Amino acid sequence: MTTRPASYSYDAPLPEKEPLQFDVQLKGAPEEIVQLVHSIKQVGEQFLYHWKTFPIVLPSPVNAVDSAPLSTSADIPYITGGGGGGEGSSTLGRRCGSRPSSLRDLFVTPSFDELDAVAIDTTGEPRRLTAKQLEALRERGEFEVPSLNFPGQVHRWKLSGLLQSGTVNTHDTLLSDLALALRFIIVTAKARLVSHFFSVTQALAALVTGLIKLLDIILGVPSVQAHNLEGKLREERSRYLVAELVCRTDYEDSLEVLCLFVRRQLRRAATEKFEVEREASHPPVPIPYLFYTPKGTEVDLRLFSKEIMRKALPILMSILERETRGWFLHFRERLIVELRQQKRSDEEIEKEVNDAVMREYLERVYAGIHSNTELRELGDGIPQLLVEQAQAVVLMHRAVGNVQQKLSKSKDTLRERLEKNYPVRSRIGPWLRDRLRNAEESFIEECKWSAHEEALTLCNNQHLSQTVYFLNRDLTFMKEREPVLKKELKNDKSPTRVFHWRTHIWFPSNWVVRRSFQGHSEIIPTVLSTTATSITTPRSDPSQPVFLVEKEIIRTTTTRWPLWRWINYCHRTWSWTWNAMFFFGVVIPWCSPVSVRALFCVAPFTPDLELSQVNGTLFPRQSSSTTTMISTLRALARHISKATTQFESKPDTGFIGKGMTRQLNKTWNYIGKGVFGTLGIVLVFPIVCLLSTILCLAVAATAFIWMPAVTLLLQVGMGVFWDLDSPVAERNKYLVVLEALLWDIGVCGLLQPVAAVFVSCVICPLLSLFVTTVGALRFVCRLAWDAVVFHLVIKKRGRIPASDSVIVKRIEGPGLNNNYYYQIRPEQALAAFEAKLELDELAAFQHQMELKIMLPQKDYSQFVAACFGPFSATLARVGAYKSLEREGHDLMTSLQEKLERRRRDLHTGLATGLRSKLKLNTIDLKIAIQQGALMLERFYPTHVLWRLVISEQEFWDGKALQMNDWPGLAALLYADIFSLDFLTPLDESDTSFRLEASPQVDLTRYSELVRGAGGLDLLGPVYAPRANIQVHSPFLDVSAFNPRYRPIQNNKNRDTGTGQSTIQTTLIGGGIGGTVGRGTRWWPSVRPWKRPEHPYSAEKLVIPLPIPHPAQIALTIYNRDTDNPIPVDSETCRHVLRGLEEGGDEGTGVARYRGGAGDGGSADTISSSSSSQRSMGEPWADWTTGAAGGRPKKSSTAVRVDLASPEDITLDSDSTRVVFSAYGTTV
Repeated sequence: MTTRPASYSYDAPLPEKEPLQFDVQLKGAPEEIVQLVHSIKQVGEQFLYHWKTFPIVLPSPVNAVDSAPLSTSADIPYITGGGGGGEGSSTLGRRCGSRPSSLRDLFVTPSFDELDAVAIDTTGEPRRLTAKQLEALRERGEFEVPSLNFPGQVHRWKLSGLLQSGTVNTHDTLLSDLALALRFIIVTAKARLVSHFFSVTQALAALVTGLIKLLDIILGVPSVQAHNLEGKLREERSRYLVAELVCRTDYEDSLEVLCLFVRRQLRRAATEKFEVEREASHPPVPIPYLFYTPKGTEVDLRLFSKEIMRKALPILMSILERETRGWFLHFRERLIVELRQQKRSDEEIEKEVNDAVMREYLERVYAGIHSNTELRELGDGIPQLLVEQAQAVVLMHRAVGNVQQKLSKSKDTLRERLEKNYPVRSRIGPWLRDRLRNAEESFIEECKWSAHEEALTLCNNQHLSQTVYFLNRDLTFMKEREPVLKKELKNDKSPTRVFHWRTHIWFPSNWVVRRSFQGHSEIIPTVLSTTATSITTPRSDPSQPVFLVEKEIIRTTTTRWPLWRWINYCHRTWSWTWNAMFFFGVVIPWCSPVSVRALFCVAPFTPDLELSQVNGTLFPRQSSSTTTMISTLRALARHISKATTQFESKPDTGFIGKGMTRQLNKTWNYIGKGVFGTLGIVLVFPIVCLLSTILCLAVAATAFIWMPAVTLLLQVGMGVFWDLDSPVAERNKYLVVLEALLWDIGVCGLLQPVAAVFVSCVICPLLSLFVTTVGALRFVCRLAWDAVVFHLVIKKRGRIPASDSVIVKRIEGPGLNNNYYYQIRPEQALAAFEAKLELDELAAFQHQMELKIMLPQKDYSQFVAACFGPFSATLARVGAYKSLEREGHDLMTSLQEKLERRRRDLHTGLATGLRSKLKLNTIDLKIAIQQGALMLERFYPTHVLWRLVISEQEFWDGKALQMNDWPGLAALLYADIFSLDFLTPLDESDTSFRLEASPQVDLTRYSELVRGAGGLDLLGPVYAPRANIQVHSPFLDVSAFNPRYRPIQNNKNRDTGTGQSTIQTTLIGGGIGGTVGRGTRWWPSVRPWKRPEHPYSAEKLVIPLPIPHPAQIALTIYNRDTDNPIPVDSETCRHVLRGLEEGGDEGTGVARYRGGAGDGGSADTISSSSSSQRSMGEPWADWTTGAAGGRPKKSSTAVRVDLASPEDITLDSDSTRVVFSAYGTTV
């Protein structure tokens, strides 16, 4: 808050303070407490107070009238002096002229009701149509009548189609009918023969699809796929960019030590467990960031350092935000006026102004980066690197935009040529879109490298040698290497599904036991032991080995080869037969609770074995202990004896007594349990054991007979009901044979071509002939009818209507549409502006008074907090403080009432829709802005700013304006009074009406202000009209400075297919709905007849270029010059590289800074070490492929165990199956 200006005269009486009085009564309190409280009371009455009087006198109105006459222009506020030039000679006066009594009379909406006056002539008779109006009716079916009250405006009337359509409209209707007739021939009929939907060619494709489906379900058609083709291409692309780089001489030792560090980390990972990425984030030497090209050009990649970017990005964000303020509006409007003076079109002006604004913004940002001391402290040349990186990104985006603009222009030119040369066919939407689509595809094929070449040209002009080198390398790869690599990678295909057939090993002595220790795995002899050990689960101690047992023989088949279904049938029959024989011939007769061992053995037996983690031996699993008949009888006898003893040991406290219940207990135990239980075991159990054994042995002995029949029925059921062995997940699995026979072959293959040919050769020509005939007849009849009605009715009886009716309707005129503006006078704008100044003064006065009213309560709270806060005492809203609150509330209410009465007189009462339509012309707007700025300069410092609690600099910063930018502040206030569109003056093409003030309103004082305006050129073209020109505020994303930023690629490369074989792609798609790509449903889309659009997006040029991290570049250089390369494609090496890229990151988790805004994916995004998925935006990420067809693991019954070995092992709880993976063991 500033002090009150000396020039400000405010004679309101000051408020008077009165000390607070406290009534303290302490009866029975100790003397010390009484003295203490009285001391506090005296201090409180000395410091605390309330307002005895608080006069609320509002500031005088801005236009307060003084009785003294106006003698000179200096007595009129805001008016410039006659001989001084520039500013007025007086301060803001409150003594001249009066404001309108009510601002609501300042803007009176004009009435548009003039139809009655327009419809009659000077004699009072209805006005007849003129020859020009009759000619317009004959041509268009409509006519215009000039407005009386609004010069330059017309009322346009349109006749009903029953009376007159117009020769032009009739001819246009004929062309539309001919276009519709021609569409049936050249579009619909042709599409029924050759198209992607409901055509003969689609029928042939569906027929082939159905036959292949039948062959596949009966025999098995090969199904292979090239996995992750795009990812491999991106990886090779990033490697090719840096393949020729060499390390600087002074960094060669660091490179050697770094590569030795990576090799040592790989060896450690093979023998012990540790967090690879975390330890790799602290390499023993700095990563080399400086390299040379073969021609000796230095390549500086220090911006890949995460530490540098972490420090630089906040500074860059502040620079980007700071350089957007204070220049954009003036710069934009000046350019618009200059280009308008050159008679440029709006499109050219918009493009050039946007380009110039962006160039100016970038120059300011680059200058700010070069001059920033904090960025220079990050390293020598870092600001220049940041500028060059941003320039490269901006220029590459500009290159893409130039190519897209070239494509857009070529399409517009083609559209205009087609509409000119083919007036009928150009009305057919599908035909026109097909021509434009073909032209776009041709353009994309011809200009596929145009974005690279344009970017090279722009970067060469800016002397960005480093970017030019990588662009040349990238262009060479895309032209020469990518087609060859794509062909090679497409040939490297893997089956879409892998099947595993497991056969159980019958004898435990043949089970395979493996010993894994420090990265090595070996098979050890299988030893059966009767001695149990205490450790049976794998240990996490790296110094202890891990033993694993394999109880199954696993055979594998794939969908790579023909007849794979019958191969699966053979393996399924073989595996299921042996497993059935094992289950029915060994497990049930020999190991189950109803086996012969349970019948004849005396002691319980343990049929299952478990593996010892101490010495790798197999010993009986106690949890599988099975009782026999003899052991069951013994257990029954012990149970009866125990139950009897327990009964006798209890005291005789029951209701009946043991004398009677003893006999019941003995009867139940000895007869019920003993006799009948023993008879049941002895008689029933042997029969069950013998019958189950004989039956199971018979089933096992005949398994080789009935099992092939079962698997054959399953094979048939997979084709008829549900395809269990479906090679592709996206393919339909239900009723495959019926789908192939009924839908693909029957409907799509046989009925579709017949229907398509019938539609093409019969229906379409008949429809075309019918439409042509009807159109010609309608054209002739329409012309005849229009001529008869025109000559018999309109020409003789036509006159100008005064209202709408059934046969005529007004379609255009003053006030009818919403695309018009109200033009006001600058005097009206200044009057409303002056009221806004007074409102601002009242708002500042209100805030000032509220603070002063609340001051006693604030001091009271601070007094209590200072004196009693250390004793945990709080303020209670009772007594004196409650009186202060009530007094403050009353003063606040009185202040609000007075302010509200004044504000009611200061509101213009303009509705929101009306305010957005008020405008001035260019000269009047400049006058309003200039005089408003002068009023502000005289008024604000002495009436508003000194009342604010913030400093003057904070006030201007809050408005996003420079210090003392009074014209800018005046523009903001005008936008607040009216709307933002008010600052755009009226153009010659705008429809406008005068909005005058009420005749009772005296605007003489403001007219003097307008006449006294001078020096309008000082404002320049700040508020020139923009019409349809859209100029965007400059913006640069901070990610442009980060070379590691990778946006998410939503669009798919048009040159990269799914990677599936042709046959398998046919199986997935086909039919009337057309071919559907991977990852989509098999049923047709909502509008399958629409061809998919592939707009040009310059996907060949990746922005920024996918340059790998310098750590990976170092390994590439090392592998190129050595005979013992480092396996950079291994999973462990990828973890090490990610740790090196993180460089000194703290914390348990490894995460990267996402260099940029929003949701865009970044190459800096790192997933956890246990994840198998990587960001698709990072070209050197992990391109792993998952194995298909494996049996799903039961995660709910797994336990995580860390091993010393780099292989991780998974033991399924149901089959003890062994699976090897990386970094972590699941058991």
